[in-house]
Amino acid sequence: MKDSNSNLVRGRFLNTLLEIAEQVKTNTESIDMENVLKLIDLINEIDSNDGRIFIYGAGRSGFIGRCFAQRLMHLGIKSCFVSDAVTYRYSKDDLLILISGSGETTSPKAITKEAKKIGGKIALFTGNPKSTIGTTSDLIIKVEGKSKEKAISQDTLAPFTSLFDISTLSILDSIGASLMVLLGISEVDIDKRHASIE
Repeated sequence: MKDSNSNLVRGRFLNTLLEIAEQVKTNTESIDMENVLKLIDLINEIDSNDGRIFIYGAGRSGFIGRCFAQRLMHLGIKSCFVSDAVTYRYSKDDLLILISGSGETTSPKAITKEAKKIGGKIALFTGNPKSTIGTTSDLIIKVEGKSKEKAISQDTLAPFTSLFDISTLSILDSIGASLMVLLGISEVDIDKRHASIE
């Protein structure tokens, strides 16, 4: 790589990393803690009553959702990612957590509609609380960050929806940490549930 290109690439890398860190910090200041605490209580309540936590998101949001489903499993909470090979039957005793920056993505909208008919609880992580999915959800956690409807119009260093994606992952992992305290789960407990043949 030429020196001029190397400096440009180095600058973009470091500045993007700082932008992502700033976006996560922005979310610590803007997030609705009451709704976060309600979600933590709801996850605990569903789990205590032998229900399951179902998680879904399309595209990159799906990868973030899978991370959270895995973390819940590590905490001993019954969970699955909707559309994976192992997806349990959703019931009125369960919770569906959706991740959709726009709140208008086709597959999460369809899944929300079915979940609403069945009668379980629905929580949404989104940048657009007034969206179609938002108006159907029981609980909304607004995540600050560029979602796909702003991807071209809003100028950022982090590509496309990365600021929303990484902020959501940070919030979900922080919820996981909070559940550890609530449930008395230690790193040793997580290690016992961690995959042993990966």
